[in-house]
Amino acid sequence: MRIPVARTSFTVRPGGSGWVETIAGARHDWRFRPHFHAGDEIVEVLAGRARLRLPTTCREVAAGDSVVVPGGVIHRFEPVDGSGWAFISRFVPPATKNVPAGGPRDALGVQARALLGERPSLHTDVEAIAQACAVSAGHLARTFRRETGSSLHNFHVMLALHKAKALLRDRALIIDAALEAGFYDQAHLNREFVKTFGMTPAAFQAGWAAV
Repeated sequence: MRIPVARTSFTVRPGGSGWVETIAGARHDWRFRPHFHAGDEIVEVLAGRARLRLPTTCREVAAGDSVVVPGGVIHRFEPVDGSGWAFISRFVPPATKNVPAGGPRDALGVQARALLGERPSLHTDVEAIAQACAVSAGHLARTFRRETGSSLHNFHVMLALHKAKALLRDRALIIDAALEAGFYDQAHLNREFVKTFGMTPAAFQAGWAAV
């Protein structure tokens, strides 16, 4: 079966506790990187089948199924077969702004996360972070992945993407959002944004600009 070119739409609407983002994806072999959201994600599969991977579990979802991914939980969706799948996802704002962002909860992971957030660019440098945490790079990488389901670099990219999204919501120029968040250039932000969210930074910003 030939899968058509991927198409998504992105809108923002008022909800009971704030603004609700909605992204709808036409049938395609969608495969997203491991990522998290500040609030809950409510996913409805419209066609086909997909696999949802969480840090310690995996499940299949099919047309007609709905699933809630709690805010802060690192997860990813991928196709089950070559026929693709279609979806609609609604992102509910967190009940409180004090909810911690996704990621580790143990002391070592929290320290590593803080160090990642302080880095001015997306050069992750696991060796330097491990040295600052007084552990070996291998131990840090294994511990972090075991707890979160994500590599250090992937998590680093996610922190930068969330920072870029906040800047885009505030109507920063895309190039400025890219550089301030630590991406090498606008094209770098665009690639990582599409890989993670299935849409471009421009589409995300346009959705918020229409509010």
